[in-house]
Amino acid sequence: MRHLKWTALFAALAACALVNAPAARAQSRLEITPFVGYYIASDLYSSYGGATAPTSVGLENDFMWGGRLTASNERGGIEFAYTRSGSDVKLDRALSGQPRTDVGRLDIDSYDINFIGYQRTSNPRLFPFGSIGFGWSVTHPTLDADFIDAASAQPEGKTLFNFNFAVGMKYEMSPKLSTRIEGRWRVTDTNITTDSGVWCDPYGYCYGYASSWYNSGELIVGLSYALR
Repeated sequence: MRHLKWTALFAALAACALVNAPAARAQSRLEITPFVGYYIASDLYSSYGGATAPTSVGLENDFMWGGRLTASNERGGIEFAYTRSGSDVKLDRALSGQPRTDVGRLDIDSYDINFIGYQRTSNPRLFPFGSIGFGWSVTHPTLDADFIDAASAQPEGKTLFNFNFAVGMKYEMSPKLSTRIEGRWRVTDTNITTDSGVWCDPYGYCYGYASSWYNSGELIVGLSYALR
């Protein structure tokens, strides 16, 4: 239910933005944009709650890639985006008995609907823009075998609501080709309440989430091709 409320809110805000946007003076276009980027991860905010000094579980920064299909005019547009990101999962330090800090890996498939607004400049080929969007992320966690308790199995993936916002620039090199550079911030609802979702490793240490929101950043460069 909470996910539906967030989705309805962002859809309403996006609809208002489109209704109030000025009429476009240029013909609409449809573009496809493959991209690569740098995924900026953060801690999972999981901590050991025992008597010894606590440790936390975090994600490492890593490579990311994806693609966008954008329908727009010179004022703004709407796009569907797919992003593949992933990170190694690491403890900030190993506790007694743990063989190392590397724990496993988490890969994420994100699907977004983004609403874009362009700003005209004195250069007719340069388009600064801002965007806001919402969608869902599908997680694919994998723990190393020696960090799984004998009575347990690999953790299951989840489908989670997320929203994002970005700023960037698009430069038209020709009527068909453009470069696109942007920075994006993504907030994902883990759907786990504070201090729940406990996971215990085979070495006697347990971890509980301290926040229900996960934040990550994306630095992206892409090449857009106009289909029409």
